[in-house]
Amino acid sequence: MRAGLPSPRAALLALAASLLAHAALLGGGRAREDTTVQPARAISVALLQPPALPVAPPEPAPPTSPSPQARSTRPNPRPPAPAVEAPTKAPDAPLLRLAGPAAWQYRLRQGGQDGEAQLEWQPQDDGRYSLRLTRRVGERTLPAMESLGHTGSTGLAPERFALQRGGQDRQAINFDAEGRRVSFSASPAQLDLPEGTQDRLSWWLQLAALVQAAPTPGGRWRVWVAGLRGELREWVFETVNSAPEDAGMLHLRRLPLGERDPGVELWLDPNRGYWPVRLRQGDPETRGFEIRLSDVNS
Repeated sequence: MRAGLPSPRAALLALAASLLAHAALLGGGRAREDTTVQPARAISVALLQPPALPVAPPEPAPPTSPSPQARSTRPNPRPPAPAVEAPTKAPDAPLLRLAGPAAWQYRLRQGGQDGEAQLEWQPQDDGRYSLRLTRRVGERTLPAMESLGHTGSTGLAPERFALQRGGQDRQAINFDAEGRRVSFSASPAQLDLPEGTQDRLSWWLQLAALVQAAPTPGGRWRVWVAGLRGELREWVFETVNSAPEDAGMLHLRRLPLGERDPGVELWLDPNRGYWPVRLRQGDPETRGFEIRLSDVNS
């Protein structure tokens, strides 16, 4: 081996070291390149995406009904209202109080003549009643009126009304409470029977009993009334301001039934259980009549 020249082994070692040095330099450059390029790529992606819209807060979920067990354990500051059961039967109407047996004497004015009248009221222990009105003008006896029936929770319930001459029925009205029909001897009509229907005499006491049960000042009272000629009408009465001579009386007037209605007025006495002490139907100087209480025998 020549002096001053490196040996082959030394030359190989030097070459290997040189290669390793170059490789290290190349690897460090790629590492620096990665660390600088990655941040730039991330920023560019962020700028290309549209800005995010604000997101609305989620709607609250609807409240769920607590389970039966939860309801039973949760305190209830307001106790539930008690359940109201529908009545199985309508309560009966209040019992209308009617006066005991009596014979009432009246002064009569009819057709421009003076006379007298008597109203006999006979309630029976078995619930039946008879009501009879007799009239006389001078020596002439006028047709009598008689109402027969029974009393109940709604007052009088007529079964038969008759206009009598010489003690015999000349015209009549029959009330069939079970069949809910009313029929007339002077007419072929058969009409439905409204609850509480009265005849041409019993309505006097029925109206008095209704007022006694509810004496409302300024009020109105309604009564169905059947006539001998086959008519059935609802009579509506209202209070009227009484004259000074009628102070203390309850003055009622029937609302007109039509243009030719003669009119009906009634005066009730609270001190006598609202018994009718005066009644006027039409004009007593022509075809109407008027009665005024004169004496009482009971």
